[in-house]
Amino acid sequence: MGPGSAYSRPVCGETKATSMKNVTATAARHDSIPALDERAIQRQFARIAATYDSASQLQQEIADELIDRIELVCPAPDTLLDLGSGTGYLGRRAREKFPALSVIAIDRVAAMANESSSADPGARTVIAAAEKLALAKESVPLVLSNLLLHWCDVGAVFFEVARVLEIGGTFLFSTLGPDTLMELRAAWAEVDDYPHVHAFIDMHDLGDALVMAGFSEPVLDTDRVSVTYKGVPQLVEELRRAGGANARSDRRRTWIGKERYRRFVAAYETFREQDRLASTWEVIYGLATKDRATAERGIPVVTLPGRN
Repeated sequence: MGPGSAYSRPVCGETKATSMKNVTATAARHDSIPALDERAIQRQFARIAATYDSASQLQQEIADELIDRIELVCPAPDTLLDLGSGTGYLGRRAREKFPALSVIAIDRVAAMANESSSADPGARTVIAAAEKLALAKESVPLVLSNLLLHWCDVGAVFFEVARVLEIGGTFLFSTLGPDTLMELRAAWAEVDDYPHVHAFIDMHDLGDALVMAGFSEPVLDTDRVSVTYKGVPQLVEELRRAGGANARSDRRRTWIGKERYRRFVAAYETFREQDRLASTWEVIYGLATKDRATAERGIPVVTLPGRN
């Protein structure tokens, strides 16, 4: 995050294994998640790859939490697949904590993979989509994925992770829940009917998708983080610098205009408290394992048309 922002965790630590959290009234439930524009995703992350680390403090904090959770995995694995590795921060930090760990870093954006490779030549860096991994069946014991799933076809990713995990392997991930950026969503709703914020999958649906992919007894928990800003321009700039631009296929394609933007800023200002503007981030953490029953289901390689 930039110098104009700060964050806190007013709510944390709700854990559910089988009975999942109800989504609050401030977040819309989505039975189907709108498609994303793959070319827009590629462009925006390629554009900010060189400066991403300086704008992604929150993302790094969440990565650190995932790394701490590696200690839940026994015995300790010797290889880590960093899925959606970006600039490779998670892999580098994991090796600092577990020096014997071998890291495979995979990202679909070439510019991000190049940054990762430059920063950590010791890791094996691969350019590939998370829905079609360039890895053999049952070839890795541990997969970590930090804030990737909301950019992907979640079901396809889960099936691919189940395919490449060894029997007894563990999948640890973080993603964003429906309450994320709820203030931003509400402010734009006062201006027009276009979608300006991504739809995020709730914890219940993530748990169902993990079970569908064959994982056993997935456990998910949530952490709500409040990031505050001096004003709307700082919020918008930080989202842009961290790759958080709207990439929905049904997004508005024409210029917003000064009047609409003024109304948006005015609507967001209603959330100001103690001279700061809040931005909510609902972080979902997941842990799932692959047992022999998963392997016996014969999880296939997933191929999706139009994916890199």
